[in-house]
Amino acid sequence: MDKEIYNELQGISDAAKIDYKLLLRIHMFGELTRAHCSYFGAWGKATLGGKTLQLRAFDWDMSADLQAYPVITIYHPRSSKLGHTFTNIAWAGYIGVLSGMSSTLLGMTSIGVEFPDDTFGDESMSGEPFIFVSRHILQYSQTVDDALAYISDVRRTCHLIMGIADGKLNTARMIQYSHSKVNFFDDLNLQPAAEWHPQITNVVYNGMDWLCPSYQYKLYQQIMEQYGHITPESTIQNISAVVKTGDVHVAVYDLSENILYLANAAASNKQGPKPAYQRQFNKLDLKIEYDRKQPSIDVIEDQYRP
Repeated sequence: MDKEIYNELQGISDAAKIDYKLLLRIHMFGELTRAHCSYFGAWGKATLGGKTLQLRAFDWDMSADLQAYPVITIYHPRSSKLGHTFTNIAWAGYIGVLSGMSSTLLGMTSIGVEFPDDTFGDESMSGEPFIFVSRHILQYSQTVDDALAYISDVRRTCHLIMGIADGKLNTARMIQYSHSKVNFFDDLNLQPAAEWHPQITNVVYNGMDWLCPSYQYKLYQQIMEQYGHITPESTIQNISAVVKTGDVHVAVYDLSENILYLANAAASNKQGPKPAYQRQFNKLDLKIEYDRKQPSIDVIEDQYRP
């Protein structure tokens, strides 16, 4: 584990007066609860203009009301030893990556697996939590190849499906992830191989779980309906909303332009549609955010001086 992770958590604990061990345990909910989410990475023939696009639909327990505390964090490392600029789409106080993009045009997503098959390896609670594996990839990897190499070598933990798209190389991968085994898939060898999960040229995708025929096939149908002219807008209107995936948040990454489209679920005390896939999306040009000049330490201290 990167020691800077512990330093950042300690800083949040000190500033917010939250018990450090409690904050650390909160970051383990993804390892234990297996959120059901959906993903696609599309490029080339599948998208309008050949752009590299990624859908990240995050489905979890809306009664936990995470959506009441959404935060988009743009990290600007002060040294190249700390990686490059990246974006974490999460909640107040949460520094692991479940959804995010980087200045190197990489996008990350993950899907919990409750229904694996015998092609998965075993699981272990001894290893690097996947939210910090994902963060390391966004913070340090230049390409999807760097990301896959890191995943191959890291001490993995639980059953998981990861999705990574690369706007520079104009491609995407899906990863079958477990403690003892890892497999990498592109559009030519996508798994699971089933009539309810057909392969699609220039697309990798997964709906809700590994063995989840109804969602897998519905996602396939909607991708095929938009095939050849998939855009962020058509993904929002005709894919996630129709499949009904992404209740807590839905993110669409335009990795060719480094633009984020994001909808957040309504907090429990708010009116209107609750699931994110039924709500208004916001558009954020990350090129502008990544180019922002970092303030000096003196400026930061002046802002918070009593």
